[in-house]
Amino acid sequence: MKFDTLLDSLEKQVRLVCSQQARYRVLWVVGKPRSGKTSLCRALCNRTGWKYINFTLDPDFLENLIGREETYCPEDSLGILKLVCNDTAAEFVVVDEIEPLLGWWTPQQQEVFFRQVGRATDLRTGVVLVTRKHAKLELGKILSGMSQNHIFEMPEEILL
Repeated sequence: MKFDTLLDSLEKQVRLVCSQQARYRVLWVVGKPRSGKTSLCRALCNRTGWKYINFTLDPDFLENLIGREETYCPEDSLGILKLVCNDTAAEFVVVDEIEPLLGWWTPQQQEVFFRQVGRATDLRTGVVLVTRKHAKLELGKILSGMSQNHIFEMPEEILL
């Protein structure tokens, strides 16, 4: 698949799923490591002016949690996400590189995170979360009862 076609497809899905009228304004971008998730999301944010956050590298996020690994829980991350949404004028927020955060938690806590964030109803902006943690089928099971439109899976082959 051509990169520009994929970029258009992702933007269309974000606008559909994360619009102000949507009950759940979260889209998950999933794919294998090095599948182009980050490149695609950065290009989309550059094109649209949406806020891009690299959870691992941006100093206001993972760095601020160091030393709190034992007590930081999925509910805390939902609170931070709401703060980020309230603190931007951007239409949508893209949060990339969340794996170190997930690595602190047990598989059960990770599922709580995916369910809570995926079903958050009071987000001021739409949110795109990028992860390699689960494939579309696995995440679909965790988010059972939700539309599969809330998951965008990277294709196996992208033509840059």
